[in-house]
Amino acid sequence: MRKKKRLPTRRRRGVRCAVAALVLLILAQNLLHTALLLPIQAVRLREGQDGVQDTRVVRRQWEPELLNGTALFYLTANDNAVLLTDTDLTVRGWAPRQSGLLDCTEDKPLHAGERIVLLDAGEDAENRYYGACLFFYGRVDDPAIETVEIRLQMPPDYETAEGETVDMGYLLLTASIFEKNGRRYFLLDHRVPFQSGTARADRIVGRNAAGNGVTSFQIPVASVSIAHRAPRGAKAAGNT
Repeated sequence: MRKKKRLPTRRRRGVRCAVAALVLLILAQNLLHTALLLPIQAVRLREGQDGVQDTRVVRRQWEPELLNGTALFYLTANDNAVLLTDTDLTVRGWAPRQSGLLDCTEDKPLHAGERIVLLDAGEDAENRYYGACLFFYGRVDDPAIETVEIRLQMPPDYETAEGETVDMGYLLLTASIFEKNGRRYFLLDHRVPFQSGTARADRIVGRNAAGNGVTSFQIPVASVSIAHRAPRGAKAAGNT
């Protein structure tokens, strides 16, 4: 006697739909570069557009004030380059934004780059642009360098958060050096007023253990981008 074909149960239909959705998602990721599930996939996509391959993640930093509170900045590097790339979560998955590419092929004691992210307060704000976030990043190749200083260009009457007035034309910052995969890197961010974030002339100084300068030069600006301000109330986070 011929067996009657069983109708698929609700569970089987659900499994089949899930498998079909997963297959479509994988095809979209590989063919259209959309619906990226992980932020690192967006970073790799951006690196491919910049012509850079075979990088390793050096540091990841969440910036809760930018891009709806989901902005992740990745510092990645290979033997010839260091990149600072940001990505954020959208309704279509993780999306790549801008990147700053630092060429490290030349033999130097210190490689440094600067990224300027202008902070957009929104169209309804009285003053739409309310500041800028400056990112300083790079690689330290000279083992004699133990301290990296950033001389941040500021207006003479600029007042710090502690109420101190900058009277020398610059604000001195110190970037922490950390080691990853046998090389030494640094990543430092600092908020400044908008008017001082458009045309920069910031300098970097690499010092030895005795405090003497090993190298000093003006930091080249790798890229300038605009990021929308995240909703108020986002929690701050440190490096991971």
